[in-house]
Formats: sequence, C-alpha cells, structure tokens
Amino acid sequence: MADSENSRTLPAIARRKRNPKGCAAEKLPPTIDRRNLLPVAARLLSARVVEADGEQRAPGPTPVRELWPQWYALYQQQMRACRFRKKLEAEMVENSAGLSAALQIDGADRPVAAHPIADIQRLSFQLDAEQITQARAELRQRRRLWRNPDRRLVYSAAVALEQDLAQEAGITGRVMGLTRPSSLIELTAKLHYLIVTQDPALKLKATPWPELRRMLKDLILMDLRGC
Repeated sequence: MADSENSRTLPAIARRKRNPKGCAAEKLPPTIDRRNLLPVAARLLSARVVEADGEQRAPGPTPVRELWPQWYALYQQQMRACRFRKKLEAEMVENSAGLSAALQIDGADRPVAAHPIADIQRLSFQLDAEQITQARAELRQRRRLWRNPDRRLVYSAAVALEQDLAQEAGITGRVMGLTRPSSLIELTAKLHYLIVTQDPALKLKATPWPELRRMLKDLILMDLRGC
C-alpha cells in the first residue's frame, strides 16, 4: 500500500494547543496507520458520542450518533462470543480426537480420512468388510465423544449467542447505514461501520477500499484539527 495510507502524523499544534481540556486528540496516538486506524476511529467516535449525550435531539429517526454506539457494543460482544465459540470448538475437537476415521487404502502412502459415513461407503470397494465395520464404529464413537463435550462445554449455546449477536448487530448497522448523517462525525461513524464489517483486516486492495481507508483517516484528522 502507498505510504500515504500506512502512516499519517497528527499536527503537533492541533494536539497541544487547541482545546487542551476536552479534545479527544489528547487520548489518541500521534500517528495513525493501518494497524491502529479502526481502534483510533472507535476511540474518537466514543469520545464524541459522550460529548453529544447532553445535546437535545429533534423528533424523528434515531440519529447516527446514537445508533453507532449501539452497533459497536453489539459488534464487540459478537467478536467476544466468536472467540469463545472458537475456543470451545478447539477443545471439543481435541477431546474427540477429530471427527474422522482413518482408513488404510491399499496402495496409498498414508491413511485416508473419512468424515461422514458416506465417505466410508464411497471407499468401500477399496476396503474389506472388517475395515468397513471398524471405520463405521470408530466414526460413531467419535461422534458420541463430540456430543458429550457439546453438552459439557455449552458449545451449542455459544453458537446460538454468536448468531443472535450477529443478527442484532447486522440490523442496527443496516438501520445506521440508511440513516442520513447530520455532521462529519456521524459520517465518520458510518464509514467506520462500513470498513469494520467489510474490510476488518484492512487488506482489501481493490478500489474503493484503499480510498475509503484514506477517507476515514482524513475525517479523523479533520475532526482533530477542529479541536
């Protein structure tokens, strides 16, 4: 990526001399790059939302400045639920020694892994009757071992929680995406949501993603200079 996307330094004057008591720039790093762009944007937006808490809202649709923290809280919960689910999944696979049966096929250099019973049936012409019986028994046993950790580690509940949070975050995000912004900070919030959900690793190289990332940094810098 171009240097202009990887590294941008905030002006020293904007950080030290303008509104030193309340400016969110005081809590942000001096350099914004691809590694910290989304966390910096989230910290700035969180600070601006707190500042706007006392503002009176006109009747009408919920503004972006109120929708963004709702969405971001749900998104963070979803990410924690995802990490927890993956941890349980790894433990379950370890406890059940995987969900496949190893079949030794004549002429093959190494055993072939069969996952469903259909795999064993498909390979049956290369196996003798005893191998088929043993493979089926092994696969059924491993499935029983999987179901036991499932109950013990509440894996199914973790999956359901992650899916519910993803659905709630998706609904809130879509509503925010359709809501017209009334300020630059609300536009920043909408752009942050778009990039987090579509390019969270900031690795997409096709247009318009590099340009959108640079635009998000420009919006952050404009807000900080306004301090």
